[in-house]
Amino acid sequence: MKQPNKADLMIYKAFSTALNRNLLRLYLDTSKLNRPTSPVYNPWENLLPLLIPMIIGLVLIVTVGSLFGLAFIIGMVLVYNYYIKRLIDKRLLERTKKFVAQDYQHCQELWEFGGLVLATADNKKTGCIAPEGDWKDFIVQRFSDFMIDKKEENEPSNEKPAA
Repeated sequence: MKQPNKADLMIYKAFSTALNRNLLRLYLDTSKLNRPTSPVYNPWENLLPLLIPMIIGLVLIVTVGSLFGLAFIIGMVLVYNYYIKRLIDKRLLERTKKFVAQDYQHCQELWEFGGLVLATADNKKTGCIAPEGDWKDFIVQRFSDFMIDKKEENEPSNEKPAA
């Protein structure tokens, strides 16, 4: 991956500032990001919530009876679909936000991988979809005021005020 230039770093700064101030929303295509080839995938987070109830269900089938064990497995599948899946998606979103907040390279890597959608907080219909969309252009058009360094803004100019 190529090294970012100063313009890329300023755009990334505007991106992270807008994301931290909740002016920019990050939406995920969980089917794309929650798989083994993704940089933010956690296999244990996906395996254990299914594996543990299945093992317990099999033990219950053998020890107590097949009806009770199958009922337990079906109940746990429902709990997984309606509760645990939402928790996994929430953790995936937080992990993705941390990943893109690390630095420009991580952000660019995840954008090229795909599965992200950027949208402004005030209008969800205004968005940019990875990897087809240009996230840099999206940020420049909507959050260019965050690209200005405070040092540049506060430095006195060499021009003398008109009298």
